[in-house]
Amino acid sequence: MRVFGTWHGGSNYGLGDVFLNMESWPTLEAAKAALQIRAKSGGLPVDDGAHVVDFDEDGRATVGHAQGNVIYPCVDAEASYLDLFPARRDGDGWTIDVDYPMARMKLGPRGGVQVENV
Repeated sequence: MRVFGTWHGGSNYGLGDVFLNMESWPTLEAAKAALQIRAKSGGLPVDDGAHVVDFDEDGRATVGHAQGNVIYPCVDAEASYLDLFPARRDGDGWTIDVDYPMARMKLGPRGGVQVENV
């Protein structure tokens, strides 16, 4: 199940734009791992398996290229989270409901990932 979401790195990061900052991972477990990797990156380049998501003029999304190594400086791990959005297959692309996330992933007090339905 492909996962679509936007990441927020805490108070040092803006909330971003859903259409410009949407990312995708092949599974929910991969998205959880990406959240943990970014929180622990310490400003070093990391490849967490994220892919860019491109939207066409009709709002249909396609999964683009892998982002590769990205630097995430000054991440506030306690305030970091990943909002997940509902998506359904639409031909060669995806229709993503960007109005409101379906779930939020954040780090728990012992380093695990908590998923909250919103």
